[in-house]
Amino acid sequence: MHDVKKDGAMRKFLILIGISVIWTFTVASSPVVTGAKVRLNAKKYKETVEVLQENKAQYPDDPELFYYLARGYAGMAQWNDAGQNFSLALQKNPDRKLAKEIEKWRDYYWGQFIRDASALLDQKRFLPAIDKFRTANVINPDRQESHANLGVALLEQAQLYETAQPPQPDSAQMFFDQAIESIKRAIELQPENEQFVKNLGQAYIMAGRLDEAVEVYEKYLEDYPEDIAAKKRLVTIYMSRQDYDNASEMYNALFDDAGVEMAAADYFNAGNCYYQMYFKLEKSENEEEKAKAKEFLEKSGECYRFTYDGNPKDCEAGEQLYYIYIYLEKWEDVLKTIDAMLSNGCERSYATLTNLGVAYLKLGDQQKAAQIFKEAEEKKPVAEQSQK
Repeated sequence: MHDVKKDGAMRKFLILIGISVIWTFTVASSPVVTGAKVRLNAKKYKETVEVLQENKAQYPDDPELFYYLARGYAGMAQWNDAGQNFSLALQKNPDRKLAKEIEKWRDYYWGQFIRDASALLDQKRFLPAIDKFRTANVINPDRQESHANLGVALLEQAQLYETAQPPQPDSAQMFFDQAIESIKRAIELQPENEQFVKNLGQAYIMAGRLDEAVEVYEKYLEDYPEDIAAKKRLVTIYMSRQDYDNASEMYNALFDDAGVEMAAADYFNAGNCYYQMYFKLEKSENEEEKAKAKEFLEKSGECYRFTYDGNPKDCEAGEQLYYIYIYLEKWEDVLKTIDAMLSNGCERSYATLTNLGVAYLKLGDQQKAAQIFKEAEEKKPVAEQSQK
């Protein structure tokens, strides 16, 4: 006959075994953690750390232990250890309630350093701001804001090293490189943030790493083709590298976009770009390329004309403009432009007066041409006079 009492006893024994197993794997560290909590509440941070360190090897998978260990280290201002243990606590798969508690305290400490760092950044005290941002990143390495702002502070300090008297190029380069890595980390954490990507491109420019800057902006514009500011930044890099082919294509795209607002400096730089493309193609024996060269020359003139019309005292734009008219043999326009320049206070230099005389000569006014040539001769540089 089956012994019901024995079955009942066996069932209770198995239940007790099960409970003991659960206790071992889930709450066995509770007495240690409880003791740590008491010490932590009494602000005995060193004792908190000591008791948890002593028991860490025995309970390597208890997230609560590492959480309170982080809190203890934070109380001692040992931020590297605090940050490391907060991260370890999260890696140990804490339950939802504990995970929220870990994040709350990690962000609390992180926020304190971010506030201080941001205030220092606003005050342009870049080195202490950098230290604060770095500590914030140690406490919580998963917040993109502190990585991005650290990058900004590093860039600012790098520029100070560049302009110091005497300059400190090695320190500047080190800080530029660190800024780039910090901004990259921010992008890893939030890849959809457009500003982070543009900051990276700017950091590469400031560091003199133009090839990488071009790569960043070209890829960015594939995703955000309507970003006019990024296009302007990229075309500036093209110009600095004397990549006039790509620069001219970018300027064409900018001018074709009716919604783009272009400043006088943009028009002037575009004029320079188109001028360079003219010189590149004008000696070609290919008729199509020669026709293209003339188009570039005319575009260059339009850009300089816009710049000069906007500021008639811009003597450099006026000079560039009348040289374009000379190439195009538009002598009336040469005459009008130089007359306007001289009326607006531009220098009556030897070169300008000579070109004005040529314009009068081409238009058949020999008397006026002779008068201008005489004045030009008086302005002739001494070195050129001696070579005569």
